Amino acid sequence: MLLPLLLLPLAWGALAASPPVPPESLTLRVLQTIIFHNASSTDMEGTALLGDLETHSLACSTCKICFLQPWARQGLTPKEWQDLEELIYRYLSDFIRLVKALAAEEGEGYPIVTQFSIGCELHPNGSSRRFCDAGMNGEDFVSFDTDSGKWVTRQGNKLTLKAREILNYNKVVAITLQFLLRTTCVNQIKSFVQHGNESLARQERPVAVVFARAPPPAGTPAPVLLVCRVTGFYPRPVRVAWLQDGEEVVPGWWLNSSGILPNADLTYQLRSSLGVEPGAGHSYACRVQHSSLGGQSLLIPWEQSRPWGPGLAVGITLGVVAVAAVAVVLWRSRRRLKSSFLATEQLPAHLSAHVQGFPYI
Repeated sequence: MLLPLLLLPLAWGALAASPPVPPESLTLRVLQTIIFHNASSTDMEGTALLGDLETHSLACSTCKICFLQPWARQGLTPKEWQDLEELIYRYLSDFIRLVKALAAEEGEGYPIVTQFSIGCELHPNGSSRRFCDAGMNGEDFVSFDTDSGKWVTRQGNKLTLKAREILNYNKVVAITLQFLLRTTCVNQIKSFVQHGNESLARQERPVAVVFARAPPPAGTPAPVLLVCRVTGFYPRPVRVAWLQDGEEVVPGWWLNSSGILPNADLTYQLRSSLGVEPGAGHSYACRVQHSSLGGQSLLIPWEQSRPWGPGLAVGITLGVVAVAAVAVVLWRSRRRLKSSFLATEQLPAHLSAHVQGFPYI
């Protein structure tokens, strides 16, 4: 079972001079999904992530590696990348044949979805954590213990036990995977940080707004729900807190958060809500702390004294001005009309009679 050799892109250059350790913990992770629709139809896709930044992807039909960052080709020559693609294609083909054979032998039904997460995490003190985990149909399948060089499993079904037996039989794969995770993966993180520091150090300031959901009906004891929406920030770590009368609100049922979610432009968003008692007379604000703010905090108060939004207020103001303008026009028209009527009463009798015949007088 040679699927772990998907990490061979990290093998070349592993013994080269090692760049400095990154200032913060950073993870290099290879994710791969293979979907077995039936015994003759299979789809697969793969991607590599440095932290939360996608660096490479794998075309499912040809096993061609796509470079998603300008520095993603660093560390290997074009010939080495080509050799790597050929290795990936060959070993993925072997893995697909093995899964189909096991499914037929153990009576496993289709579809079958296998997912792999392989890589390492490098810490500022130089220590590292390695991982290689596999799942099948949404459940834990097997994992690789880099210390013992053995595959382990939490499942006891026949298919999982058979896969573990085959994996542990191939000693070459175990030795190769240990080397890749302990040495090559760590050195490649350092190399990527050196060449891709500008992308990894990108800072995007958050934008935040605070609003209240529609208040509960009169007589309902439900609290008013305040919402703080924070979006557009990068990198991912952020801290959002609520302040009541200047003091941070302690965690409880009254606090809720969506968690950090991705945006389409490679930034992140988060929503935090706070339940408050209506009419309690307290002041509330949302505080956002993020690395892009240079050590300062973003503070957004809830303006509960404003009964409507600024758009509605402007609309009402313009409406009042328009009504006043129409009233002035009508008043001036009536004055001119009245003056004209009085002037006809002072005309000679023979002219006044003709003028009074007009319908608008």
